[in-house]
Amino acid sequence: MIPTMRQLEALVLVYRHGSLTKAAAELRVSQSAVSLLIKQIEENFQLRLFDRTTRALHPTLACKDAVPIAERILAGANGLARYMSDLVEVKAGRITIAVSAGVASALLPRVLARFRADYPDVRVELFDVAPDDLLPFVTAGEAELGIGSVENVDTLDAKIETLTHSSLSAIGVKNGHFEKASRLSWDSLENCDLITMRRGTRIRSQIDEALARTGRQLKPKLEVSLITTALALTAEGAGISILPAHMLPETQFPTLTAVPLSRPTIIRHVSLVSRADFVRSPAAQRFVETAKQVLSNRRTADRRGELPAHSKSKTG
Repeated sequence: MIPTMRQLEALVLVYRHGSLTKAAAELRVSQSAVSLLIKQIEENFQLRLFDRTTRALHPTLACKDAVPIAERILAGANGLARYMSDLVEVKAGRITIAVSAGVASALLPRVLARFRADYPDVRVELFDVAPDDLLPFVTAGEAELGIGSVENVDTLDAKIETLTHSSLSAIGVKNGHFEKASRLSWDSLENCDLITMRRGTRIRSQIDEALARTGRQLKPKLEVSLITTALALTAEGAGISILPAHMLPETQFPTLTAVPLSRPTIIRHVSLVSRADFVRSPAAQRFVETAKQVLSNRRTADRRGELPAHSKSKTG
């Protein structure tokens, strides 16, 4: 039988003190309890660990050989206990997060900065993946959490909840006039050079379907595969991008502004994805709480006008 941690503690303390009484005091048990723990080890392995006299205990050679091993086991167990406590208190650990490219550029930096400021000892491993790969990446267990747009998914393998949302917007250069508009209609863009995502992407499919229901058709000048490409082109004056307002990283593109589009209003969501059968680690749970707080503050600031009024997301 493998000795218990309590038995190993008794062995080490009796060896160090040479006394059952002193060992018992440190363990806060009776002397007879310590004597029983030592006896149990001796009977289990059929070894004498101490030669007893009326005045003292003398460790045998077997005891001297066994104590260093017992000390290493106890040290390892205590270290594990401290590490597990640190995990619970989010003073250690690791989380793996998969994000779509747009989220990685526009939303993640602010969330990650706040999380790392609050929990500097937690290691964060990031995977930037294509939007269509986000859900399977998480459900396969490659990442503990995923953040991105997940459309109309009916699966028992994943838990999906909305983190933030905004309307599709016309994103253009601040020129003294464009940024003053509170909203624009799709018809008002008819003669503009538009930059959109390619056909087959989720954003483009949502646009085409919504406009088709109203008898309209989008005719962009340029089609791209990456949101950052569209924004870079817009910043250089190539046209107006059609993207969700939350996908405009203002610190990266300070010359651009987002004006919500209406008639029809098209809403895009950013969701948190996790495996349905996984219990989040303490670190992952704190990351989720941080993301919700940061993104909620962003929406609240938007509504209060702390961000430019033209970037507000409205329904209508």
